Amino acid sequence: MRRFAVALLLALSPLACASSPPPAETPASAASSPPVASVAPSATTEAPAPHFRPLDLASACPHEVHLYYGEQPGDGKGQSATVATGATIPVPRGPDGTVVVWVVDDKGFGLASVHVTRPMRHVRFDAACSKLEADSTR
Repeated sequence: MRRFAVALLLALSPLACASSPPPAETPASAASSPPVASVAPSATTEAPAPHFRPLDLASACPHEVHLYYGEQPGDGKGQSATVATGATIPVPRGPDGTVVVWVVDDKGFGLASVHVTRPMRHVRFDAACSKLEADSTR
């Protein structure tokens, strides 16, 4: 029994010594030079994106409708989208919270438009496929 206890103590002694890590060695060159601060780009240097009300477009038109979000269809600065009959889709706003929503034909020519301002929340295209309107109610 005594041999077992001695063997156990000898077996555990390296673990007891290993529980406290040895002091870290500092190279001579690192000890004499000042610490270098790393500079990472900060997300706080840019202004956070403004938060605008969600904007959706609902179409009651009995056929698929082609849309363009931008100042003028075909200017290459906006986005195109298609909305199915009875569907409601989200509409992206510009950086200032506004957007011009256009109904366009199959070739991308503008048929009707509505200018959406910050407080507006909804754009609707009527069942007659002739009226596009935006409002902040509902």
